[in-house]
Amino acid sequence: MGHVTPTLPENYPALRDELLSRYETLPSQLKIIAQHLIDHPNEAAFMTIAALSEATGVQPSAFIRFSKAIGFKGFSDIQTILRSNLSQRRETYAERVARSAEDADALPPLTRFTQLANMSINAVANDITDEQVAKAVDLFRNARLLHVVGHRRSWPVAAYFAYIAAGFGAETHLFSPAGAMVETNVSLIKSQDVMLAISFPEYSSATRSFVDQAKRENVPIVAITNSRVAPVARAAAVVFEVDQETTGGFRSAAGAMALAQILAVSYGEAVGGL
Repeated sequence: MGHVTPTLPENYPALRDELLSRYETLPSQLKIIAQHLIDHPNEAAFMTIAALSEATGVQPSAFIRFSKAIGFKGFSDIQTILRSNLSQRRETYAERVARSAEDADALPPLTRFTQLANMSINAVANDITDEQVAKAVDLFRNARLLHVVGHRRSWPVAAYFAYIAAGFGAETHLFSPAGAMVETNVSLIKSQDVMLAISFPEYSSATRSFVDQAKRENVPIVAITNSRVAPVARAAAVVFEVDQETTGGFRSAAGAMALAQILAVSYGEAVGGL
């Protein structure tokens, strides 16, 4: 039997799928590169290896090792795919880079943060599909109990979703951020349930522990997070990636809040609550 040459990804969706499938087996430095390409493909398309090295904290030589590990001769082959993807989404990308970080920081807070919120919500409109929403809603509808967990900056999003979903008749359990309730909360997770997990950097260890328990019970997880390889996303049935944009060190919660409303209202429409 002759040697079969593996087929290399020819477009960004295929490259992204390849990176996701290989992610857990990559060495730590190559994982960092993979996550950067998954999370920031547009920015990485034109950055030099030196600039990418500074952005990721990974040695330049690791980018060559990474390329060969994926099957490419060099990193320029990967960037060709990233640039092709960018050319197909130029309008969306142009919106996101209309201002440099320095320009944004010079704006007054009212302008700066409303623009950030607009970008965050536009990303939800552009990047999330009706099919994803429908899949999540189907899981919610079939759940005995809908667990909702999100701590730290994710807590308002979790509480908002749980409030609206409960108003439409969903049996919801909102995980309290209070540490004393952890053992009681975990005992409520059963195999007939579904969990909505919301987590952003720096990822909450408590949220991750609840997700781990849900996985042990074979509970489907719907994740709202910033990356397809975030801790809550890796075993999720549905992953919504939102709120990548920042200004002055602050992330916008606008996209996540809008998505929480979309999911809860879509659930309400599906069960006839509207």
